[in-house]
Amino acid sequence: MTQLSIFAAARTAPTQIALVTETACYSYAQLATLARGRAAALMHLQCPVLLQLRPNLDSLLWLYAAAASGTPFVPLPPRATLRERIAAQALTGGCELPTLVGCDNDAFREQRVDPEQAFALVPTSGSSGTPKIVVLSRRAVLASAAASEANLGVLADERWLLCLPLSHVGGLAIVVRMLAARRTVVLFDPGEAGLLASSRELAARMTERRVSIVSLVPALLDKLLREGFTPPASLRAVLLGGAGCAPDLAERAWQARIPLLTSYGLTETGSQIVARRYAERYERLARRDDRVSSGQPLAGVELKLVGDRIAVRGPALLTRYLDPELPAVDADGWFLTTDRGVFGELGDLFVLGRTDLVLVTGGENVDPEEVERALRDLPDVADACVFGLPSAEFGLRIAAVVVLQRISWARAPALRIAGLRKGLARTLAPSKIPRSFVFAAALPVTVTGKLDRAACVRQFGALAGEDPGVRRLSVR
Repeated sequence: MTQLSIFAAARTAPTQIALVTETACYSYAQLATLARGRAAALMHLQCPVLLQLRPNLDSLLWLYAAAASGTPFVPLPPRATLRERIAAQALTGGCELPTLVGCDNDAFREQRVDPEQAFALVPTSGSSGTPKIVVLSRRAVLASAAASEANLGVLADERWLLCLPLSHVGGLAIVVRMLAARRTVVLFDPGEAGLLASSRELAARMTERRVSIVSLVPALLDKLLREGFTPPASLRAVLLGGAGCAPDLAERAWQARIPLLTSYGLTETGSQIVARRYAERYERLARRDDRVSSGQPLAGVELKLVGDRIAVRGPALLTRYLDPELPAVDADGWFLTTDRGVFGELGDLFVLGRTDLVLVTGGENVDPEEVERALRDLPDVADACVFGLPSAEFGLRIAAVVVLQRISWARAPALRIAGLRKGLARTLAPSKIPRSFVFAAALPVTVTGKLDRAACVRQFGALAGEDPGVRRLSVR
């Protein structure tokens, strides 16, 4: 599979710029020279290698070396702790990076790698937080790249800004797409501040480096738009994924002339499998109730609904979960997701939420994402997280952490809560209205800017878990 070899790329496009860091540009020939020693060191490993991937040259060189040598890797976040590394090692049988001391660069010899061999073993967590290890083959990640290119096309001077973590398939997919197309990855390192705090620097990087495509999550696009972001002339597509796009965000993006392509995908599909058609990027998104369209299935992707659950079939699917007890693809090649959806009149997909997030309170099913959307639709609410807490009376009691647009300290929390309840009652059944509220200055998010539900429960659960009659105000 020469498309995944930095050395094959150096032979076919030696002078093409492959990587742009904060301080330098590297051609494919230069990257191949720098990666050869690492590929030689990996060549004889008999186990997957643990890669703690950062948005820098060294991490990219190890990633390129692993791909070229056919060494499966386990992508770990930059801030992975020793305990997390040990856990990943126990789950995958992964080993640490070999030393480069005394390594003979000329010892590396390219060999054909079986396309069904694992490219990456990617940890992903369900609603329980228990890690599952998704095995993605080399064939699958290249099929994902080809499907993306069939929708987007590829420019001679394509530059894809990589700001998503390389420990997630969204970030890895960008590297694979540009390597397969022999085009350019532009790195962006938000540092300790995180992506949401570095939005102005991110916007500047798009202009300075003549970026043509960028992948974002909704929270980051929202932040950019609130700061007055104007897309540079070079920017031809903004892929939006990782979470649902709110209709209000889609409308503001349309008004700002953002070339927006909503998408849907997951770790098990090696990134996006559904995306808005490229030709429609400047049009208003189709809307269905409080959802906007995620787009159409990409080339080679089949979708169907089992009840209201989304099932997927196509060449980019995972090979299996590493744990043999976990079912993955059925005998007919279908992968049943935990996401609920519905098709629009034109065959586009509207994602409704996750089945594994549904809360059962007093015998009634409550979708926390539905309640969160209803809260965000209220005029004073900027953000919200809804979760369930154990209750002897109801099984689970619905609680909400709310971030207000403008915090008025002169107004008592009880009055605010009464206003929230009244507003929610216009659109939600009584069983869906939270019984406990906590006010906060901000919600915890993951490194990609997505809501971190588990962290929210840990941070605010004790406050929300008090007697519903006791109202606490928490500011973080």
